[in-house]
Amino acid sequence: MERKDAVTVGDVLRECLEKSKMQDRLDEVRACDAFGAVTGEGIASECRRPMMRGGIMTVGVGNSALRSELNMRRGRICSAINEFLDKEVVKEIQFR
Repeated sequence: MERKDAVTVGDVLRECLEKSKMQDRLDEVRACDAFGAVTGEGIASECRRPMMRGGIMTVGVGNSALRSELNMRRGRICSAINEFLDKEVVKEIQFR
């Protein structure tokens, strides 16, 4: 039996993710992982693991001085994460 339309496994997985609407959630998880790469290890180690829901990233910060500094930079951090992912995933960041 001869195959006429060969499809790669990657293409099949992408199609399944798109059909099941899991791509958005996968992008949110990637954005949470990108937070440490964008801010650096020192700042990321002072913060709790970021959480995302509906385009809003929430990051817990115990140090009030660091929280204030991050609040002033949140626009740049948001842009850097979206640039890192090559798509707009993070619309807003909240530091708590």
